[in-house]
Amino acid sequence: MLLNLPVEVKLDILKFLKFKQLLSVQQTNYYFYCLIRQNEGILACRRLHSVKTGMSDLKRCPARFIYKIVNLKSGIFNVVLEDSFLKRLIWQSAVDRRIPVYLSTCDTPPTQKLFTSVKLNNIRFAVNYILKLPINPRNIEEMKIVRCWLEKLFICYFDHVEFFRYFFNPEMIKILFDNEKYIPTQIRGVRCVSCFSNHNINNSVKFHLDHLFLTDYVSISFEELGKKEKCNKHLLELLINGGKNIPQVTIRTEKQTLLDLIIKHIETNDCSNFISNIKIVDRSKSLNGQHTPIKGKPIYIIRNTFNPEMIFKIYCEMHWGNILVYTIKGEILP
Repeated sequence: MLLNLPVEVKLDILKFLKFKQLLSVQQTNYYFYCLIRQNEGILACRRLHSVKTGMSDLKRCPARFIYKIVNLKSGIFNVVLEDSFLKRLIWQSAVDRRIPVYLSTCDTPPTQKLFTSVKLNNIRFAVNYILKLPINPRNIEEMKIVRCWLEKLFICYFDHVEFFRYFFNPEMIKILFDNEKYIPTQIRGVRCVSCFSNHNINNSVKFHLDHLFLTDYVSISFEELGKKEKCNKHLLELLINGGKNIPQVTIRTEKQTLLDLIIKHIETNDCSNFISNIKIVDRSKSLNGQHTPIKGKPIYIIRNTFNPEMIFKIYCEMHWGNILVYTIKGEILP
């Protein structure tokens, strides 16, 4: 009977189901398997506390860090390879070229000590489940392991996401999920903490744009290699194109050049996908040549000439003693 209903009605019914109930329905037949996969972005997903990457010797972690290393083979399911022969050639090429699963934003490359940590909840002494994914898959089977565990992460929803110095390689994600119609290849969550530097800056921006979906904000810091002006143009690319999947961003930097680039862009360019709420925390601790902070009142109101109905208000306030915080808010006039 349910099969005879229009797709829209089926989806309205499925929206009332919890994650485990959806899994049960998904296993009934191939039609519901595809329907649920195709609409995972609007249906219930498993909500967990956090996912983060880290690199350290787990044996030397403090006693309060309670962890359990996950048996990677426990999460393996059958991966149907479309155009199986061609897909295997592509995967084998990735193995031969030693395409890494992770990339770094620092000058320390990923090693065997790198892991992905998942917390189911935020209770005291909650267990950190440790995924020790292959750094450079050595064969097709290890590619399948990475594929299966990434898919499991993609169908979850996290309160906290952290890719501070290491993040998933967008090239590897594309190889593993190319032409996959029913899986959103995004880490979905409320908020994210990440780090930018000149090292792998292109891939870092690509990961944030293509493989991250947040309902609140991302907080970005510049570390070690990231205090050069080269970062600003790439970060501007993130701000210009990230509006669909990142509602708010906080950037901690020691340069005001980024603010000047933002002002120049929002005056005359298409801002339809611009992140609408931006905070820039200027850590230079110097007021020389900078704006006078005014609490609650914008220092600039800029009308976008590309779309005159869009305006941006820029605020400047003093926080934590002598640190300037700039807030850029975009809005559409009624």
